[in-house]
Amino acid sequence: MNFFITKDNNYSNNLNLNFVKHKNFNLFFDNGWEIYENKLYKGTSNNFCEIILEESIRFNHNKLRDFPLWYNNDSCTNITELENYLPVDGVLTLKEKTLEVSYIQNFYADNDKKLNEFESLNLLKKVLLENVKTFLLTNTKKIFLPNNNGLDTLVVQSILNFLKVDYQTFDIQKLDYTPLQQTLEKNYYGFNQIQLFKEPKCVITGFYGDEYILRSPFYVQHLIKDDNTDLVEIFEQHKSCYMNKFFMRDYKEKCSKILKKSDKQKIKEMICNDIQVWHMDNTFVFTPFKDFRLLELLNCELSVIVDQVTDGKLSKKLIEYFDPTLLKNIDAFKNINDPYWFD
Repeated sequence: MNFFITKDNNYSNNLNLNFVKHKNFNLFFDNGWEIYENKLYKGTSNNFCEIILEESIRFNHNKLRDFPLWYNNDSCTNITELENYLPVDGVLTLKEKTLEVSYIQNFYADNDKKLNEFESLNLLKKVLLENVKTFLLTNTKKIFLPNNNGLDTLVVQSILNFLKVDYQTFDIQKLDYTPLQQTLEKNYYGFNQIQLFKEPKCVITGFYGDEYILRSPFYVQHLIKDDNTDLVEIFEQHKSCYMNKFFMRDYKEKCSKILKKSDKQKIKEMICNDIQVWHMDNTFVFTPFKDFRLLELLNCELSVIVDQVTDGKLSKKLIEYFDPTLLKNIDAFKNINDPYWFD
């Protein structure tokens, strides 16, 4: 789901992308797109891009656009950085002489109702189950699941088992990266954690589980930090919890620099614009976690937030509900058994 659209006829196609011409625009794109008379389409039910070719060029996608958009005076792309970045609440239209940008009003608005543990679990069950079911209704590709005992991957696997879905597990391999994957991996770490396939396949992943269900220490510190609550101190008191080694290695210093809580609107903006991976050539990626409705979890009671960010309590309860036989597979600590090249 990668593209470079430009009016520059001297653009060098160093990534060996496919090409079509529309009016005065040159469209370069990776493999896996469905090409119609007036549009290009690629994606899954909750992560797609439709490039509509009319008098102007427009983009249609899921509400939480799951790929970046960079643009300048004559080009736009999700592959490399250009002069301007378009946040996920932005709308880009490519016209013959100009590129127009507008913004969706009240994009981040929601209710502020406090959620206890029971309500949080019900929200998670509803949203995740609905997202997986919707994906299965339209998916025509073989489903692959990485052999991974991380908490988020096991949550998704438990839902697949609950629904009796046919899938194949595999051990991800460190293959030689194509020029496209090399380019994407420089700025988006997710492309270092997926494998390119020769034939179209869909990989079920746990991407965005940390960010959308209260296990990103960085976002949680922004959410709860005040004179009485500090995530660094909390982790000092939870030395054996699932997230401790990960926090101490990657987030203790970052969280120490956050001196006060941020406005929830700002946290939502940060989470929604935290883009990690999207479809590449014949590798399609599905995750049920990236859903705007799950931002309501930012309203959880403090005890629920602390239990989740330290030990993944909500996530473990989801596994217990959907397939308790997987509980024994959970790694003792987050990322402890990841392949060496994931760092």
